[in-house]
Formats: sequence, C-alpha cells, structure tokens
Amino acid sequence: MLKILNRFKVSIVVIILLFVFLVYWNNSRKYDDSAMASIPQYSNVDEQSILAADDIKSKLEPSYLKYLKSWTDQGAKDTKGFKVSIPSAEYSAVSSTGVGSETQLGDRGGKFLVLQDEDSWVEYKVDIPEDGFYQMGMSYYAMKGKRAAVIRNVQIDGEFPFFQAKKMEFQRIWQDEGNTWKDNQGNEFNPRRVEIFDWQYRPFRDAEGKVSEPFRFYLAKGQHTIRINAIREPAAMGELEVFSPQSVPAYAELSQQYAASGYKEVENIFIKIQAENATLRSDPTLRRVEDREPATEPLNPYAVTLNSFGADAWRKGGQWAEWKFDVPETGLYNMGARFGSWYLNGIPTERSITIDGKLPFKEMNSMAFPFAPNWQFKPFGDGKNDYLFYLEKGEHRMRLEVQVGSLGTVFETIMDVTHKMSMLSREVLQVTGTNPDPNRDWKLDDNITNLVPRLHLMARDIDNSIKLLYKLGVPKGSSEVSTLAQARDQLLSLANDTETIPARLTAMNDLQSSLGQWVNGLSQQSLILDFFVLKSAEKPWPNAEAHWIVRAGTSIRDLGLSFTKDYSGIGNIYKDEKVLDVWVARGRDWAQIIKQMVDEDFTPNTGIKVNVNVIPAQQMQLLLLAQTSGLAPDVALGVEGEVPIDYAIRGGLINLNDFPDYKEVAARFRPGALIPYNYNGGDYAIPENQNFSMLFYRTDIMQELGITEDNIPNTWQEVMDLIPLLQQNGMDFYYPHAPNAPQNAINEFAPFLFQMGGEFYKDDGRRSNLDSPEAMEAMKMWTGLFTNYKIQKQADFYNRFRTGEMPIGIADYYTYVLLSTAAPELTGWWKMKPIPGIQQPDGVINRSTGGLAQTAIMFKSTDMKQQGWEFMKWWTSADTQERFGSELESLLGVEARWNTANIDALKRLPWQKDDIDAVLQQWEWFKERQVVLGGYYTTRHISNMWNEIVLNGKVSREAVEDGVKEIDKELRKKREEFGLQ
Repeated sequence: MLKILNRFKVSIVVIILLFVFLVYWNNSRKYDDSAMASIPQYSNVDEQSILAADDIKSKLEPSYLKYLKSWTDQGAKDTKGFKVSIPSAEYSAVSSTGVGSETQLGDRGGKFLVLQDEDSWVEYKVDIPEDGFYQMGMSYYAMKGKRAAVIRNVQIDGEFPFFQAKKMEFQRIWQDEGNTWKDNQGNEFNPRRVEIFDWQYRPFRDAEGKVSEPFRFYLAKGQHTIRINAIREPAAMGELEVFSPQSVPAYAELSQQYAASGYKEVENIFIKIQAENATLRSDPTLRRVEDREPATEPLNPYAVTLNSFGADAWRKGGQWAEWKFDVPETGLYNMGARFGSWYLNGIPTERSITIDGKLPFKEMNSMAFPFAPNWQFKPFGDGKNDYLFYLEKGEHRMRLEVQVGSLGTVFETIMDVTHKMSMLSREVLQVTGTNPDPNRDWKLDDNITNLVPRLHLMARDIDNSIKLLYKLGVPKGSSEVSTLAQARDQLLSLANDTETIPARLTAMNDLQSSLGQWVNGLSQQSLILDFFVLKSAEKPWPNAEAHWIVRAGTSIRDLGLSFTKDYSGIGNIYKDEKVLDVWVARGRDWAQIIKQMVDEDFTPNTGIKVNVNVIPAQQMQLLLLAQTSGLAPDVALGVEGEVPIDYAIRGGLINLNDFPDYKEVAARFRPGALIPYNYNGGDYAIPENQNFSMLFYRTDIMQELGITEDNIPNTWQEVMDLIPLLQQNGMDFYYPHAPNAPQNAINEFAPFLFQMGGEFYKDDGRRSNLDSPEAMEAMKMWTGLFTNYKIQKQADFYNRFRTGEMPIGIADYYTYVLLSTAAPELTGWWKMKPIPGIQQPDGVINRSTGGLAQTAIMFKSTDMKQQGWEFMKWWTSADTQERFGSELESLLGVEARWNTANIDALKRLPWQKDDIDAVLQQWEWFKERQVVLGGYYTTRHISNMWNEIVLNGKVSREAVEDGVKEIDKELRKKREEFGLQ
C-alpha cells in the first residue's frame, strides 16, 4: 500500500512539473516586448531597393491609405456643402462599343446608360469649386448577367488615384425562393436563392472592406473628367454623385440630440429577430446554417435544422445581409445579438450596421464582435454602456456588412514588408545567382546598400503591427500574433548574420508566403448569428449559452443518435421500392445539391426515384469492394479518370455504346476528353468535369521586363528564349514537377509528347511508344528545361507568382481559382492564355495537352440500365451542369467553381470574358492519353526517366530505352494475366 501511495505521489509531482513546463513553453511563445529594444531608431535611411527604379509595382498607384496620408500631410481637408448629381445619360464621352441604354428599369423611368461589355466606359465632366477631399457614389441597376457582383473602376483625369480605385464592387440582390424544405428524414434544406433586380446606391469604397469609410478623392478647383470603366457584368447607371465628405455623428453627440428632441426610452418591449430569416443578401452564398448548441433557436434534436445564419460563407469584405422587423411604438431601444466569432484566433470580427440605409452613429460603422471559442451575446454598446437606437413605429430594415477596416493599416504594412522582402531576395539573387555556393563569403553588406538597416526597419514595421493588434484587443497568446513575432524574429536573425542569407533564401521566401497567407486568413471575417434582440431597458438580455448540464445532456443524446442515424444517404431516402442507387464520390455539400436537383427536376420529369449516397472522394477502392461483394450501385459519380478502364477490363461496366443515342451525348465534350474511357471498341464513362493547364503570367512584371502582351510566349522555343532574361533578373519560369507524386509525371510529360505528334502506346495499347523519335524529342525538350535552362525542380508556384519570383509559368485550373480568390493584391495584374506549343510546318502551333476528369459510370450489375442511362444523360446535359455549377458557386463561392466538361455549360458559367476565351482556345487542343492495362508502369517509369536524366545525368535515350523495356514487360504480363492477346 505504501508503495502504491509513493508511486501516486511521484505521478502527481510529474504531472505538476509537466504542467509548469507547458505553461512556461506557452508563455515563451508569446510576443517578446523587448525584442526590438536593442535595434537602432533609424532616421533618413534609404529603404529603396536598387531594383525599385525598374520595378513596375514601385511605379504603380499607391494604396488608398498612402494616398490619403500623402494629401493630408500636404494640408488637404474635407470640403463642405458641395454636391452634384449627374444623370447617367448626360455624359461627355462614351466608348464606341459595349454601351446601351434603357428607358424603364424597376420603378424608375427616364434614360439610363448601360455599360454592357467588359472594357466599355463612360466619362463625365464635373466643375469643382475648391481644393479638397470629395467623395463619390452612384445609383445602379444590375442587369441580367452571370450572377457575379458588378465591378467598375474609376479614373480621374485619365489616372487611377490609388490602386483600390481599379476594382470597386457593386453587389447584386438575392433572396430565398420560398421557404426551406425538408426531406423525408426531417432534415431541413435551404431553398434556392434567386436574384432580385432593383435600384441600389453605393458610395465608391474598397471592394475588400479593408477601408472603413467611403473613398476620399482629392480634387483641385476646376473642371475634372471622371471615367467609369466596366470590368465585369452589365449594369445601368442612374446618377453619378460627387459630394463633400459626409460626417456621421458619434454616439455621445447623438445622445445629446436625443435629449434635446425629448426622445424617451420605450417600456415593456422585447423583440427577437431570428437571423436565419434574412430577407435580402448581397451574395447567394449567404444562407442558413445548422448549429447544435442547445440555446440556438430553434433546435430539432433528431434532424438537421437550419437555425442560424452566416458562418464560413459570410466572410468577404462588402458582403451584406438584411433583416426586416417591426417595432410597436416610437422611442429609444436597446439592441444586441447572439453570435459566434470563433473563426480567427483572438481577432475580433467587424460589421458595419445600418438601419433603413443609414448609419445610426459613427460607432456602428465598425462594430466589433470579439473572439471567443463559444457563443456570446453582445449588447450593442461601448462595453460600459449600451447604445440606444431611435426607431419610429412600423417596419425597419437592418443591414450588416462585412468590413475589416480596423485591420486595414496592419494588412497594408505587412504587404509592404512582403514586397520589400521580395525585392531584397531578388537583389541577393543578382549577387549570388540562383545556385549560390554555400561555402563562399558573398559580402552582401558591401553589395547591397543598407542591408542591415532595411532588415531592421522591416522587423520594426512588423513589431508596430503587433502593437496595433494589441490595441484592438488581441491577446498576447494568440497564434496570429505569434506568426508575426516569428517573422519579425527571423528578419532580426538575418540582420544579425547576413552571411547566412544566401543559404536561407528558401526560408525567406517561405516567410513571405506565410505573411501573405496571414493577411488572407485574417481578411476572412466570418461570423455566425442566431438572433437579434430589441428591447426596453428593464428587460434582461438573454443568456449566450445553455447551462452546462443541458449541453452535456445534448452531447450524450447526439452521441446515442449517431449510432442509429444513416449519414450516407442525402435528401429523400426511398426504401422498399424500385429506386436508382447513385453513389457520389464528393463532399456532402456537392451531393446535397445533386439530390436537391434530382428531387426538383429529374424525378418529377422522368418518374425515376433516386437515392444518393456519399462515399469519400479519392477512395475508389470502395467501389471495387462494393462490386466484388455484389453491393455495387447502379451509377457512380466523381469516379477518377483512370478507374473506368480497370473496371471495364474486368467486365464490371456497361458499354455506353450499347445505347443508340450515345454519340449524341458524347458530342457534348471535346473528342480528346473521351480517349481514356475507350477500351476494345467500347466506351465506359462520361466525363463530368475536366482539369486543364494554362500559361499564367504577371502583366506588371512582364511590362517591367519590356515584354508586351503580343510577346508573351506562344511556343516552347519562345519560352526558352525568355528564361535567360528572367534568370538575369533573379526570377524564373515555372513548369510543374511533383517529385513526391510520381503519378503526376505522365501528365507533366504529355504536352511535349502530344505536341511532337507522339503517343504513349502503339499496337492498340500492347506496347509502349516512348522509344519513338517523337517521344525521344519530347523527352529531351521536357528534361532540357531542368538540365539546360536550370528552372526550379520544385516550387510553390502560387506563392512565388504572388511574390514575383516566378512571374510566368504553367499551372492548372486550381491555380486559376486560387489567384482569383486568395490573391486580391494581384487583381488586374495577371492573365492567362493557352500553354506554349510547337509550331508545325504549316505554321499552326500545336498546343495539345490534357487533364484527366472525374467521370460518371454505370455498373453492369444494375437492373435499371435504361433508367441509369437517363440519369447520366440528364446529369451531363448543359442545363443541368449549368445549374449545378451555379448552385455550387452560390453555396461555396468562387473557390468551388465547377469546371464542367460540357462545352456549352462551361460557356454559360460566370467566367470573365478574357478568361473563358483563353480556356476555350486551349480546349480546341484538348487531348488525353489512352489508359491501358498495366499503364501504371508507364507512370512510374516516366518519373524514373526524369530522375535519371535530370538528377543523375544519364543520357536521355539510354534512360528511355531502359524504361520502355520494363513498361513492355508489365504490359505483356498484365495482358496475359487477363487472357488477352
């Protein structure tokens, strides 16, 4: 017994010591206030890079905050009492194409100018009475388009005053089409969102919400020309307004006005507004969501209930939602909200709150919802006293809009630091080259002006940003602060030992990426709302959460229900009747949209009932197990492109050529997209979506290098001519290579092979064709990029594209999505075009390349063959694919844009004109490789060939011939195994 007691004591001591260590370790990770104490207070240090004079970004427009500070430092002030409203039809000049007019829109008559096409424009003359700051705004009517927000930019006297003026968003209006609906399991689903066409007014302001107030433009006395350029989506203009900055009173001033006007607080009133019942919203992605906390209203313990609003989707600057409510009497009300703000560690979320289209007082322009890991209730106030809102009896509208204005200065500072780091990295590369000798002393202090002071000043900028975060209430233990502190410390470390910089350039590049991702992450200001409360002072505020005993009971109940609930089925689940069984290898959100479309469209029109089940994506072995056990579905969606032939060879799939209208269905796709699904004269799958590669390039850096739009490479020879110029300037060309994913090597090699006129196989897939003259030339060209031109063997193209280190390169569709959604600082500074190719004797440039798709297949074991075919035809039709793509983008945002394989449907989705034109031009050359039995050896040995040639210096012909021998052995072996000739 004594031994047991002693062991227990020892255990207690160990636990205490471990706890003390963890506390110490956690505190050591916190921000060190003394880190900058020994760093000199520099003055008049030239921070400019020696490349700044040639850097196009240094010559482009300043940010809005720098623009405002510059004019304020020169003594510019807000003007007062000026306002002019110019009807849209009273323009001074207009573009010759892309412009129209309307005489009746909504409830307004008259003549209205419509900017219909991208790059159309209109100009107005305005006479300014005095020097100073002015603001602008316009009324607009979004016309039927591609569902995206309207984007315009503004130039004054032919110039953009600051870069944010190049992109201003004017949101559309969306509402639910009817009420929510429930499946036969009792689960609630969002209705479709439909667009409402009506007039709106919006001042010119930052599209990303990083500036809390509408833009101030400095205008000198005299006449000015204001040009509005159409960037995306058609819209009519009502009036263009130029006016003196509007002043909104602070709450302290407004409360005095309340007293002077004799306003009284209401009594015995308590009104609750359920947030899920938003009436209007700026974006179809904003929708009801489920929350299982017991205090969330309403709650259904046994099924999904959409009882709150917002969450992850409600995060981007400018997104708004609006609620209608009635008050029974005129007077002063308290207001508050139950919310969850647990998305950013330690960082508060901000919303601007307007009532009936106006800010009640200044503080409501940036209402902070503080971070906490659980639900909170916040009375709208300053933390000490609750605000009072004057409301007249009747109906009112309350709008909450995402903005991150309080963090705007921090974001701008950090992005400035990343730009300075990028310039410094390029200076270092000019001294050391792209492959510096780690044993050489490069004397960077002598070759780079003010190297150490520049590093110190960058560290100080980050340190000042950390201090500003503290003023906003961010705790020292926050991981968001730790990210900045680590970046600051790394810069100080580089300054302390500059000799290590060449060896640490990769870490420096990673640091730039980390800071860029930090800004992007904190720009996503997600918030979830349960309800709002309007009440009289004597009524108590509701609790933020249920009692812990209630929460514990709910958790136990949910755990018990999880053992009996069917999580694989989506929507209406049919039992004990003839039903088509469809498995979807995608996320649950994707499958829910498919099921909703089936129940609303396919089943009513065909009478065919469908059960939709979800299986994990990338786990195709589940289909194989289901087939071998006799449990295969009738139809499967989301099947990876290399899988159908494996099943077809084993006799597991229906040959779609058996259906008389197959060729009609196949005409929906590029002919080259169907190649991988053809085996022994049969066709065994239909493509759903389609990946593709494009050439991405930074327009600003290309301009800096003297490369015009017409000179962007069209052929691989032009790429090879460009690479030395890039490398002379510390940059590089990107071609994808994934050493840790050898299965990708075949896709990396395919463009060169196809463009040379070669094929992977001959004799109908019986033997490898990689030893053909065309394939040999293709292998030399592919590996030559890495051996002769020394381009990077591995790189994070997205981040290096952002920093400017790789301003041009080949990447796929997912890079397009990333750049469109996660690189706002590059808006307008990048483009894409078809990949380079090889010029043929007739002058045509062969740009052939592929991109395996996800597919739809039908299993041979089905007893609903015709019904399955009707479903596959419906699913891959242009109308269905267009609606699915629109619904998916409405639900998840541009990040989930559906890259449908249906050519007609792709044209209908909300791509920008230049982008879709480039994609369609590339698709003219779309060609995929043949999939054959034993083809995995081709993938493996193409990767081996690259390794032998590039890494080991082997002669390309020798490496290829060795690989072909092994490939042919495996192809022959697999054919013998399956009894094929």
